[in-house]
Amino acid sequence: MRKRRRCFMVRFYQCMAFLLLAILFVMPQARALDEAPQEEYAFILMSRANPYWQAMIDGIEDTARDNGMNASVHLVESDRAAEEQLNLCLAVAGKKPKLLAMSSVNSSVGIECFKRAKELGVIVADMDSQITPEQAAAAGVPLAFTVGSDNLVIGQSAAIFLTQHAKGTTPEILVLEGAAGSPAGEKRVRGFKEQLAKDFPEAKIISSVSAEWDRLKAMQIAGDTLRAHPNLDYIYAANDLMALGALEAMKSTGKAGQVKVIGVDGIKDARDSVMQDGLLATVAQLPYLVGKRAVELAIKAQPDQPAHSEVTATPVLTKEMLTRGTDPLLDYVR
Repeated sequence: MRKRRRCFMVRFYQCMAFLLLAILFVMPQARALDEAPQEEYAFILMSRANPYWQAMIDGIEDTARDNGMNASVHLVESDRAAEEQLNLCLAVAGKKPKLLAMSSVNSSVGIECFKRAKELGVIVADMDSQITPEQAAAAGVPLAFTVGSDNLVIGQSAAIFLTQHAKGTTPEILVLEGAAGSPAGEKRVRGFKEQLAKDFPEAKIISSVSAEWDRLKAMQIAGDTLRAHPNLDYIYAANDLMALGALEAMKSTGKAGQVKVIGVDGIKDARDSVMQDGLLATVAQLPYLVGKRAVELAIKAQPDQPAHSEVTATPVLTKEMLTRGTDPLLDYVR
């Protein structure tokens, strides 16, 4: 009996010793796995000074946090800083994140940076519809995805809205363009002009000039145009900052009641202005939703996958729509 008990105790202690050794071996391995750095997902945008980009940043950061993603957001000083953005993008690509998604100042910057990232084995993607999958593929840098507004549709929507509002008149219109070389700006203006020519040939675009996305430049150009064309009726600006600048010029000359201003982006200041009978309308882009979807698509992205293209909605925000507040897309307006 004693011998049997002694044998049992020996085996018990042997088992305990083996278990202890196993724990001592496994715990450092588990700790090493826990402490291993997460793969980084890099998002390169433009300037935080523009509320549009801040809303997109919020969409990225909120969704990344909800999904436990290690996301980094990188910015430049202005929406026109092409060289600065290229240098920033090359530096970020050099750190070899798993994925690099960018809203490029222009297509040349985006393509050049994507080429370098691809050489380093980084998955690349477009945000805000700056580079099409066809452009990227032609340059040898296929995209994992592109997500953003259709800027041609934005311009078309603005023209359709203006046509309905100005029905029965022959309005004079000023178009404020974005920075030269910007794919988004070019498409918003082209969509507007083509749709207006189709639906409202009586309308007259008396000037179409770049204000470089800048509020002060837009204010100056709008004021100068009004002095040269005192019967000006409408201003279409390719972003809200320019629209708000143009509105300030109209207010300073006492013509805010005569000249109606339509913007693009749907930023808070523009929405507030619409509610206060300042801007006539703004075509919203839902940048928060773009940022959210970019993160969700990045999580699923794999090397050499077929390009996924996703177009986000662009509602025309009027005082009536904002007051009613029932459209589900308003949940993404920031």
